[in-house]
Amino acid sequence: MDKMSIELLQQQNPFMSLNDITYTILLQEIVCFRIPPGSWINENAIAKQLGISRSPMKYALSRLEKEGYVKKSHKYSVTGFSIKEYTDLKELCFLLESYAAGRAAVAATDTQLEELRELAHQMNDICCRADETPRDILSRTIMDLEYQFHLKLVLFADSPLLSDLYEQIKFKLFRYRSYMIYNPPEGYYDIIATDHLVICDVLALHDRQLAESILRRHLNFFNTHFLKLFHLNSL
Repeated sequence: MDKMSIELLQQQNPFMSLNDITYTILLQEIVCFRIPPGSWINENAIAKQLGISRSPMKYALSRLEKEGYVKKSHKYSVTGFSIKEYTDLKELCFLLESYAAGRAAVAATDTQLEELRELAHQMNDICCRADETPRDILSRTIMDLEYQFHLKLVLFADSPLLSDLYEQIKFKLFRYRSYMIYNPPEGYYDIIATDHLVICDVLALHDRQLAESILRRHLNFFNTHFLKLFHLNSL
């Protein structure tokens, strides 16, 4: 998180305001665990790192507070995890992402399916090198690939309404998923290395019901282990 972060976002979207850029950067830092749950947010230090005034920081933190990512007592801190929020997201995710997989099995083009398969191969490669990859790089790479895969799956379902709904929950959803990626259960890398490839194989069969079923199985793995981790870390 530095001045280059702002320049990169400005290059990607020249019309994005500095307020929205600051919000986006802080959101990414929170979702990607670079600012972990429970951490205090040093407004002055971050503003100095980004080379901005306090005004964009105040806007960003106020918006993040409204969305539930941060809370304020005498100063701002990153909100911890809520089992209620996770349960609500889990149920919504099961509906939206399994529906997306079913639609994508029918609607996705061969080129789009290849895009998903390329991401799945990248996931397989990084997981197979888990023992020799620094944990921070490993976690961030897996989370980024997981995020891209599911986002494209929804996009390739060819349903603007579905995409709009997913857009509203995607960052909250992946914040919870990243919790497990940073605290992987035993055998996690072996499973995740091939799971996305299996999903791609099923999508290529163009069977809607089978695609929905395989996506639910994939999500259930995450959900089961998240709840175990949440319980253990709450003891």
